[in-house]
Amino acid sequence: MSTSRYWVGLLCVFVLLPSQAQERSLPEILCSTCHVFPTPDLLDRNTWTNQTLPRMKIRVGLAPEEIEKHPEAELLKASGIFLTAPLVNETNWQAVVAFYATNAPVQTPPQKEHAPIEIGLAGFTVEVPRFREKAPATTMVQINAKEHRAYFGDAGAGSLAILDDSLKLIQQIPTGNAPVSLYETSTNAWITMIGSFMPTEVPRGALVRAQKIDGQFVQPQSILKELPRTTHAAFGDLNGDGREDFALSIFGSNTGRFSWFEQLANGEYKEHVLWEKAGAVRSEIRDFNGDGRPDIAVLVAQETEGLFIYFNDGNGEFHSRTVFQRHPLFGHTYFESGDFNNDGNIDFLVCNGDNGEYVSPYKNYHGVRIYAGDGNMRWNEAWFYPMHGAFGARARDFDLDGDLDIAAISFFPDYESNPRESFVYLENRGGKGSFDFAPRTFPQCISGRWLTMDAGDLDGDGDEDIVLGSYIHGPSEVPQQVMKMWEARGPSMLLLRNNARSIKPSPPAPKPAETAAP
Repeated sequence: MSTSRYWVGLLCVFVLLPSQAQERSLPEILCSTCHVFPTPDLLDRNTWTNQTLPRMKIRVGLAPEEIEKHPEAELLKASGIFLTAPLVNETNWQAVVAFYATNAPVQTPPQKEHAPIEIGLAGFTVEVPRFREKAPATTMVQINAKEHRAYFGDAGAGSLAILDDSLKLIQQIPTGNAPVSLYETSTNAWITMIGSFMPTEVPRGALVRAQKIDGQFVQPQSILKELPRTTHAAFGDLNGDGREDFALSIFGSNTGRFSWFEQLANGEYKEHVLWEKAGAVRSEIRDFNGDGRPDIAVLVAQETEGLFIYFNDGNGEFHSRTVFQRHPLFGHTYFESGDFNNDGNIDFLVCNGDNGEYVSPYKNYHGVRIYAGDGNMRWNEAWFYPMHGAFGARARDFDLDGDLDIAAISFFPDYESNPRESFVYLENRGGKGSFDFAPRTFPQCISGRWLTMDAGDLDGDGDEDIVLGSYIHGPSEVPQQVMKMWEARGPSMLLLRNNARSIKPSPPAPKPAETAAP
């Protein structure tokens, strides 16, 4: 927390708040100094009182002894985000606790009703590579459609594996780190590496560049290192000087930032910080307002939980605009842009489903959303598909019928009640401009724990294939028999090979009286 925010918080709590304030006022004012106010119904009573609020007590400076117990105590204290003086006294804090304990439900409400996930993916064939890591810890999968290759990075092995379109291993490059995203040119591959999948303050993130010689990658060379858990890099000429710059999502844990890096004439890079907080997940460089200059959209999780666009004012100067912002329990994990309703405006496909920070119930607000643009730089939620633990999605015309379908994965599905949420293919049944999607999956959908995915034409036959990456030893518990299956024979990567080019698309189904997911 910045010094200015600390004093704003003190002013709100100790000056603006009369002692006879209504029950809701103190929690709302205190919580809103840092993020969107979370209402009590977002979690059950037990989670509020035994998990969430004890962590927030540390944040407001009332439990400094808990920081001392942490194995990274010195790094946490050095970060400067933990208060050295309490933001609120113990009496007022207990009033906050009582507010949530009194008003939170005993159990969180279930998902809204939606169409059941049917088994069977017409047009897709499931294929598993022979090559796998002993304990799959896949942190990245990516398709190179031009060269008909698939990549996957593994945190446990600290390597990047390259497979051909028949899933045979071509090359495995030691990285000494966990690859999470890759940007490729004809001569180089830029690999973003997170350092540690699990939260930590130890800065092990990095950006490296591997040269391509005769189709093979040489040992990567460091461009940036010792970064707080770096998750994604987007490339483009952001200041119009003819040199390729990049925007870097430095997610971190308690500390992090979002920056763009200007390529200088000597080939070195100069950092320009745009966002000075943790949580940047992913960014896209695109002209969002039609002025001919590349802008940057970034999805931020952690306490901020929002999507922001940095509009390019020219010469590398940016001003930000909020697309949306949600409460800190939302758990954003992925976004991409596209045009879903065929109106010529940019829309956003967004996933939220992170449920691994601590023991927490399933959340009925987790899922996949489309935010539709109106052409005037405003976006509103137009469609929501409830999905526990939604972690990634790709919007493509998979069945070649002229509209966008969606493939989505969950890293935290409800394995006991609805394991089919592990992977959901949402077929667009209403045609262009429709938000009528029918959910389906494949029989082996829980053969891995899907952390990452990509879509692209791997085999060059004209349709979009899907690759899934499995990270089995992640946070939260899974059924013992499922874990044993993953450890024994779970794949590092799985391919859903698309055969739509050889199948005649079926016409759109009649629109039902009620949509599955309004």
